[in-house]
Amino acid sequence: MTRAALGRTYAGQAIADRQKERRARFLESALTIFAQDGYSNSSVGAICRAAGLSSRQFYEEFSGREDVLVELFQNIEAESMAAVADAVAQAGGRGIEAVIQAATRAYIQSVASDPRRARVGLVEVVGASPRVEEVRLDQRKVWAQMVLGIAQHAAESGEIPSGDYAIRVSAVIGAINYVVYDWSVADPKPDIETVISVLSRSLIGAMAS
Repeated sequence: MTRAALGRTYAGQAIADRQKERRARFLESALTIFAQDGYSNSSVGAICRAAGLSSRQFYEEFSGREDVLVELFQNIEAESMAAVADAVAQAGGRGIEAVIQAATRAYIQSVASDPRRARVGLVEVVGASPRVEEVRLDQRKVWAQMVLGIAQHAAESGEIPSGDYAIRVSAVIGAINYVVYDWSVADPKPDIETVISVLSRSLIGAMAS
């Protein structure tokens, strides 16, 4: 679309703003549909009906459901990584236990506060397609590098023994995701402080063993 077209208005609203709003509506409805019905059982028609938009409008934004799932996952991951990175920065200098607890809290609050986000980001993406799986595994490596950075900093400051943390971190990341998802759908939910404590001890234990 040309700049001139992007600058036009329709019903008093810039076309670019209308397109952004429409895309957001598709993503929001897909988040609900994927979480409710499962990605494999969902359809473009269901997403459109939930969004109150047409399939023609859908295909102006996305090539198919896979595109939507990838964008949803990347949005969830970007937001949770930003929340964790901010928490780690604020807790810096207070020791590894404080850092891990802050990071764990931020991750849970970002991913699991909305059960739909937890379902899509932690369950529906797994094995959804070769493309989605590649994106998911690449993102898992990014998380692993972040946690490894925390471990290496703690080792350099003498808080934990130095060592090869890669396998241990990978194992714990998988376990954390299972616990976070289970917490997101539990009714009633266990106290979040208990979950944070358990996961923090698991992470620190893996690093320090």
